[in-house]
Amino acid sequence: MKHRILAIALLAAPLCHAGEPDLESAPISPAPAASSEWNFLLALYAPLMGLDGTVGVRGLSTEVDIPIDDILDNLDGAFMAAFEARRGRWSVIGDFFWLKISDSAPLIANSYLKFRQEQTLASLALGYQLYGDENTTFDLLGGAALTHLDVDLSLFTPRLPVTNRETSGSQTWVDPFVGLKVRHRLTDRWSVFATGLYGGFGVASDEYWQALAGVSYRVTENAHLALAYRVIATDYRDGNFIYDAESSGPNIGLVFTF
Repeated sequence: MKHRILAIALLAAPLCHAGEPDLESAPISPAPAASSEWNFLLALYAPLMGLDGTVGVRGLSTEVDIPIDDILDNLDGAFMAAFEARRGRWSVIGDFFWLKISDSAPLIANSYLKFRQEQTLASLALGYQLYGDENTTFDLLGGAALTHLDVDLSLFTPRLPVTNRETSGSQTWVDPFVGLKVRHRLTDRWSVFATGLYGGFGVASDEYWQALAGVSYRVTENAHLALAYRVIATDYRDGNFIYDAESSGPNIGLVFTF
């Protein structure tokens, strides 16, 4: 059984900037190496990300397969924002991600499964610049990501003695992570960037990781448009609660620096 659910977030007014959250995953243009002054980044971006994996609650589970082309049919609400404060070689990076999706899938013999998931991901990281010049920076990252999930599953089977089975559950956990962020300015207006995070380590999730790569274009001195591809993967199990899923897809962002 393959269950199809899709998600998209709408780009909104400027707000702070994964990832994930997690400006560690935010598309930005590189600044000059180290500065004794504070520099800030605020961003809001829209993820067009599908979902693929297994979600289960109290013995009832479903295989999720989310292609990009059905996103608008299943989105109930989404929001992504990120923030970075940098001084010298050090930076503090935060990311917030909220997504609510729902769908139903037909099964055999007039049966069907309804699915609803509300996910919140917030991360905070400390960064240290290993290398920086006018065009390129390499930052080492270390931090933690908090995940909260609310899941509802409803199975309707009219030809069985138990015709309707509903279950729901919620879990909150924190995953430590480490990572590397690279930014390189190609021209005065164009930049490329990439970020990789890996964590979990069995502390909460067995595995948690993110990867992002993209390109940004400077519209004004302090505003950038960015296009990136982002992957967020989590393998978490606690009793009968299972979340072994990967979200991936393009992200479109509007980033402000000051």
